[in-house]
Amino acid sequence: MKKIFSIKDKVIVLTGATGHLGSKMANHLTKAGAVVIILSTKLKKAKKLCKKLKISKKQAFQIDISDEKNIKTTIKTIYEQFNKIDILVNNANFSITKKFNTYTKDDWHKSFDGTVISVDLLTQAVVPYMKKNTQSRIINISSMYGIVSPNPDIYLDDSMINPLSYGVGKAAIIQYTKYLAMSLAKYNITVNSVSFGPFPNTKIVKDKQFLKNLAKKTMLNKIGDPKETTSVIYFLSLDESSYITGQNFIVDGGWTTW
Repeated sequence: MKKIFSIKDKVIVLTGATGHLGSKMANHLTKAGAVVIILSTKLKKAKKLCKKLKISKKQAFQIDISDEKNIKTTIKTIYEQFNKIDILVNNANFSITKKFNTYTKDDWHKSFDGTVISVDLLTQAVVPYMKKNTQSRIINISSMYGIVSPNPDIYLDDSMINPLSYGVGKAAIIQYTKYLAMSLAKYNITVNSVSFGPFPNTKIVKDKQFLKNLAKKTMLNKIGDPKETTSVIYFLSLDESSYITGQNFIVDGGWTTW
């Protein structure tokens, strides 16, 4: 009998897999039995994570999410090696860290390339292969700053505030998700987004007052732990989640509910 609530043997393409949150997702999804394809800007980092997870280095791929040709080639190779792609998690991004009144037109273009266009390029590359499946999943990673603006009282100085282009791009991802859900529903491809709240990398962010400020803004009075990111990805990857599409799941400790 088929096991329920299982993602065993599902092929999950995960961008930004070697990052702060991505590496934890890769770890948990692998332990749950999925075949996680580790995508990173550096092949060495991808292979290192595969070794740590005790999975085949064939699951490691280098990708440039700003390069359409590279994306198409990488996705094609993954499909040819693993015979299917069940789930795409668009986790990687890049943006411009400038104050709103210093942006140039080129800065805006580059930021949208990293937050929105890259997601679209990956999705466009994957969809033809997903159409061959009985059902598939696309999960786009957004942010609470695609829903609300930063509260300047939390930050120790203006340079720490999340940049405008990041928030605008993440807001666009939520709408992109809804539109794509409508467009791909006839192929049984569900599309959802996940907006994460405060999950600072405490190996980099050391200021205790800032971390305390972040924690206070949540209902749970704590910052997020990377281990708390995978559950929603797992849930949306299940066969049993096939009736959920076009939704934005907020994982922020209650931050945006106040």
